[in-house]
Amino acid sequence: MDIERALREVAVLVARGGEPGEVFDALSEQAAKVCGVGAGAVVRFTGRAAELVGRWGDLARETLPPGMSFALDGGGALTLVRETGLPARFDDYAVAVGAMGVTLRPTGLRASAAAPVTVEGSVWGALIVSAFDSETLPVDTEERLTEFTELAAVAVAGADAHERLLESRARLVKTADDERRRLERNLHDGAQQRLVSARLALRMLRKQFDDPAPVDAILDELGKAHEELRELARGLHPAALSRGLGAAIGALATRSSVPVEYDVVDERFPEELEIAVYYVASEALTNAAKHAEASVVSVTVLVIDGALVLEVADDGRGGAVAGGGSGLIGLSDRVEALRGRLRVTSPVGVGTTVRAEFPLP
Repeated sequence: MDIERALREVAVLVARGGEPGEVFDALSEQAAKVCGVGAGAVVRFTGRAAELVGRWGDLARETLPPGMSFALDGGGALTLVRETGLPARFDDYAVAVGAMGVTLRPTGLRASAAAPVTVEGSVWGALIVSAFDSETLPVDTEERLTEFTELAAVAVAGADAHERLLESRARLVKTADDERRRLERNLHDGAQQRLVSARLALRMLRKQFDDPAPVDAILDELGKAHEELRELARGLHPAALSRGLGAAIGALATRSSVPVEYDVVDERFPEELEIAVYYVASEALTNAAKHAEASVVSVTVLVIDGALVLEVADDGRGGAVAGGGSGLIGLSDRVEALRGRLRVTSPVGVGTTVRAEFPLP
């Protein structure tokens, strides 16, 4: 197979932002085909072991399944790469000893060559191709592999940068939630208590006035201010979540100006997941009431295929745009920080559906 075409195919996948596992599988396949052998793999070094993070080839599939970890204690190309940081070749696995030899001898493996994947100056892992039974490795295999490992390094660096971005978003979301809790406590223990005390004091003074009407007007304003402050505090951090998502969604439904039907799984989840679900549901219901001209909204929260799924659907006029000032665009960072996905579907004349999916730990 032409190496330039093989490199180009993998480069396109890397540039498109393909998932690391997808890129590693493609690297394994293209490298093996360029070298004319039946198997290739990408491994990540973990101390004195290697983890299989990408592979291609039917041979030894049961012996070396994806995600498998194995010790590097009996020679072989991967052991040499880990110890030297240089491309290496091993032509006789019949003499391999230790766990490596025990694992590989039954597969019919004859020889292999590997090249290091270097990220930020350190050997992260290796790309390896293997010859089985009557196959042979070209004399320039190590040189060919080196051209592929540069793409592997780019994929690893990109995945690492994406991981750091998610971690940074998660820290920002947690900091914001902690600050909301602090503000809620301050409002409850400070401003709200002062308003309550002021109303009580005015009620006692009211008896001293011949015409209490002006005092009653002030009491009424203080009552409204207290209620608005309570609503503000409730919006900062939903107290109903202490009783679970069902109670919190029920509270949102009660306050909604549009009838809401809801079905919420009776189960507790990590706090950050419940908060995210609550805020997405709250924003979606607010949008339905303000813009959708809907007659009913349905809210479902279910566990589907290992993910917590929220879906808010209305029967309104549709045509909503996620970034068009709806507020949902601001929630996408919260959802993605939890490695989730937020989607808005809104055909004109059909209604709007907001769906958020969060992988469960």
